[in-house]
Amino acid sequence: MMTFYTLTKIEAKLVWRGLDILIFGIIFPIIVAFLFGYIMNNELFTQGNTMFLQSYPAVVTISILATGVMGLPLTIADYRHRHILKRFQVTPASPLTLLCAQAFVQFIASILSFLGVTAVYLFVFNYEMAGSFGLFLCSYLFVLIAMYSIGILIGSVVPDQKAANLWGSLAYFGMLLFSGATIPFEIFPEILQNVFAFLPLSQGIQLLKEVSLGGVLSDMIYPIVAMTACVLISSFLSIKYFRWK
Repeated sequence: MMTFYTLTKIEAKLVWRGLDILIFGIIFPIIVAFLFGYIMNNELFTQGNTMFLQSYPAVVTISILATGVMGLPLTIADYRHRHILKRFQVTPASPLTLLCAQAFVQFIASILSFLGVTAVYLFVFNYEMAGSFGLFLCSYLFVLIAMYSIGILIGSVVPDQKAANLWGSLAYFGMLLFSGATIPFEIFPEILQNVFAFLPLSQGIQLLKEVSLGGVLSDMIYPIVAMTACVLISSFLSIKYFRWK
């Protein structure tokens, strides 16, 4: 435990030296929350819900993408390229402990963003959740685990930083733009909705929307199954194909 604590402090210092996690993981989602609040607060949408009510579950996932799908793969690839993981294999501190410490730092950034976005919606725009906030929080953590598993998978199989940046960027921007995190999913034509529904985050956001709006369990089953499959498949492939050097 002491080793994990020490590595976490070191990883936190290294991460916060750069501005990427601060800008894209924390500040950007909060800015989007302000923009959506002012633009969508009084606009009617479907089934008696406003676009504003449906935007909160989407905006809180932006930091998950930035930290899990971009931050983790780039760090894993960087540590592999600089032979840090290989060197840690001959020290008392396991390279797996190092990766867990890095994932924990990224997780903390996601939580800080979640708190910031939630504060904007609650205290600036008087957002009221129809569903259970406790269940929503559990669903948020579930989606976070699923997205982080994808990030770890990318970092596990890419050969170098360039490949990590390429695949991480494709996953990040693809899901950021087409899963409903920034552009409301409901405004896409039906044919595109059917295509984009296969993106993992699309199902994650759908789950969060159903929970936040007090939806019925039957509407949550498919997203839950999709997220579970994402975690299991990504975890299996990560363990099977992870490259230490």
